[in-house]
Amino acid sequence: MKGAAQSYHDLLDYCQSIYIIDCHDHAMHTGPKYTDPVQVVVGEYFHTDLASATSAEEAQLLLDDTVAWEKRWPILEKAWARTKHTGYAQVTRRVLRRFYEEDGLSFEALQRMQERLPDLSDVDAYDAVLEEAKILLRIEDVWPDTGEILAGTYTPTPRGKVVISLPDLHAIRSYASVQEIVAPLGRTVSTLDEYLNACREIFEGFKSYGAVAFKDQSAYTRALDYGNPTRAEAEAVFNWFMADPLRNASYPQQTRPLDDYLFNTFMRMARDMDLPVQIHTGHLAGLWGDIRGANAVQMADFFLRHRQTRFDLFHANWPYSGEALYLCKNFPNVMVDFCWTNMLDPIYCQNMYRQALSSVPHGKIFGFGSDLGAHGFYGHSGYPDRAWAHAQIARENIAIALSDMVEIGYLGLDEAKEVAYGWLFANPNAFYRLGL
Repeated sequence: MKGAAQSYHDLLDYCQSIYIIDCHDHAMHTGPKYTDPVQVVVGEYFHTDLASATSAEEAQLLLDDTVAWEKRWPILEKAWARTKHTGYAQVTRRVLRRFYEEDGLSFEALQRMQERLPDLSDVDAYDAVLEEAKILLRIEDVWPDTGEILAGTYTPTPRGKVVISLPDLHAIRSYASVQEIVAPLGRTVSTLDEYLNACREIFEGFKSYGAVAFKDQSAYTRALDYGNPTRAEAEAVFNWFMADPLRNASYPQQTRPLDDYLFNTFMRMARDMDLPVQIHTGHLAGLWGDIRGANAVQMADFFLRHRQTRFDLFHANWPYSGEALYLCKNFPNVMVDFCWTNMLDPIYCQNMYRQALSSVPHGKIFGFGSDLGAHGFYGHSGYPDRAWAHAQIARENIAIALSDMVEIGYLGLDEAKEVAYGWLFANPNAFYRLGL
């Protein structure tokens, strides 16, 4: 993508010259180790576009590497013809050009790619691509083994910093789910106080290991309208299923008071530990998701209650840009993060970057997060090739938006570079206390 403003190329060169912070990723392992060229094309989020344009069954067949890629090509050819202009497809196109020197997708191109498939499970090869992308650090939601974290034996992928994943800890609904969470501490618990103390001990262990934030993606399973129930209401639910190991509380009728109470309590712990909280808002990965419950505006009352806890709203609340900007403008403790969004909808990002500059303090915007590896394709690998392409798109989106603002005289070129530096590096570096 190219901007039409006179300062576009100057701003793009600047954006490409700086190291950036990847605010959100799911790289559990290095990789992938591609075995056929179709994997290169369909990997990660683009698979959902292919499924939306054809069918879930045909898209699933594209992932079946027990079937020769030549036999899967007719399905891919048909789906590509209907999806090749989406943001996800832009990632694939850039990967094909940069790593395989292919300007288009064809049977012959796949044949040539077969001879050049990289092994990105190799740590050095993986890290080399991140270096080329100038991704200095990745904040990773990878659900590591708590025992390994507490023992200090967990090894993240290159340039990775872990976060503390919260959904399972506040969505408890049985005796067994509680004991599974606290098992790494070598104890059983029987009261709500004991459970909260155990959670705090786990959180402190993660922070000592080097965790830089909490992360919650409960929008996939519930609405974000967290209430403020009493301790007595929450404890009644907890005591009910703890009294009988065979009981399972039902959601939402039964578990909601406990779920909401625990999440509110965890936010106070985050405040006391000086760790920010990443919140999934907006679009849900996959198909058939109902995002009405994921609109961040439902959390306005919640943010009022937790004014001293710092929040990072993910995915620019796509497609609810206005609500995200309202929250960022009116709540000093709320930031907006464009992780995932630059490839999800590049034009949305360009428009929202411009609007954000004029509506919210520019120091409250985080411009990039690759958000790759979540689907589990090829072992939750980090896709450094796709992260490289996604970072390139993010830099272009920011350069396009800011050069347009320079063009209309809203700010000067040097000021635009200062904003770009903040969005890509300085703002998340300060917010997450990274010290880079």
